[in-house]
Amino acid sequence: MSAPEAYFDDLAELYERFTGIRDAATSPVRSWLTDQLPGGRRAMDVGCGGGNNCGMLADRYDEVVGVDISQKMLDIAATKPTRVPVRYECREALSLSPERDGLFDLVMSVNAVFHMGPVDQVLAVLRSVVAPGGRLVIVDVTQPDGAAAPAEQSAYAFETGKIVYDVSGDVEAACDSVRMMLHPRWLEMSKQAMPLTDTEFELQYAKALPGVRITRDLIPTMSAAVWDA
Repeated sequence: MSAPEAYFDDLAELYERFTGIRDAATSPVRSWLTDQLPGGRRAMDVGCGGGNNCGMLADRYDEVVGVDISQKMLDIAATKPTRVPVRYECREALSLSPERDGLFDLVMSVNAVFHMGPVDQVLAVLRSVVAPGGRLVIVDVTQPDGAAAPAEQSAYAFETGKIVYDVSGDVEAACDSVRMMLHPRWLEMSKQAMPLTDTEFELQYAKALPGVRITRDLIPTMSAAVWDA
């Protein structure tokens, strides 16, 4: 069984094209995210992938750190110009700590938490590096309650392709998303990290982050959470 970083290294180019739609300026996810960013001194994107959201953070914060387990994704991120230099680090989310990293006015993660490990442990770590008065913003993949089993991944892939097309109107991007989600490496990885259901997301996040504000179905199959320290 491969380590998670190996999957994303193998899928880096396909994943970059997929997230390019999600992170486009006209995307509902990007529009929602920009409304959650108060600005400040330090920001971190955990599971930053190709760095699209790090560029957005660099427009609003003076110091930006992007963390990801895939060096190939970080190599893609490093080619993108930003207002202030972004420091990219190849490491696991569970390695973060206030002692090593300090505290951040904004900690963000998009489409990545469910890959990082047990959600209670991941959220505790992310919360620990949010400065007093700071904010944690998470968008993650979720499944409807009673969702299809992993064996029906092909149906889920085509449903996701339709969502990408509905959001972007880009046929090639929709096809790329289906190609990625039916890629043997993606299918193998998906067996190891299943997203929470909508109800599980609400319950687990409310337990780990008292006072959290949940947005279900930010777009279909994605939910969001905002927690203020």
